[in-house]
Amino acid sequence: MGGTMGQCYPSSAPAVDSLCAGVIFSVMDIELLLQNWGLAVAVVLLLGVAMFVIAALVRRAPWGQLRQALVECKARRNEHKVALSAASKAEKRLAGLLPRADTVKPRRLQEAKDRLEDARALAKIADDQLMIARNHVRRVILEEYPPRKHEQLRRKYLPDDQPDGKPFSF
Repeated sequence: MGGTMGQCYPSSAPAVDSLCAGVIFSVMDIELLLQNWGLAVAVVLLLGVAMFVIAALVRRAPWGQLRQALVECKARRNEHKVALSAASKAEKRLAGLLPRADTVKPRRLQEAKDRLEDARALAKIADDQLMIARNHVRRVILEEYPPRKHEQLRRKYLPDDQPDGKPFSF
């Protein structure tokens, strides 16, 4: 190795030659990057825009819309399950207090009744939200897929539905 940085001369040792080749390419890459920094920035920005466009296309595709609707439906199903559990817990709490109503403070009994009422109202709201999410899944299936796949997709993604023979509408 001799001369200025970036210059290597062939030697008799192969290890030295490979080291020189690595030095030459890394120096050339750095020099190329310094000379064309605008191109590097443009490539990074273009990759970011391409990723954004691909993500938008995936979301707008039928299977992307169906996947989003199914994720939302699953979240609403879990919320409904939690709300039903809370209502059941409130009912058990009230049922445990009612036999002892003559020895329990009226305030505690009223609080248990209020909690039960609130839990039932929240369970009703969660049930309505679940129904809306399921209807959204049905709407995506109806609008985005051909008619021959409707029944198959409903059976697959909405298994507890009973077919009523009527087309879905809001």
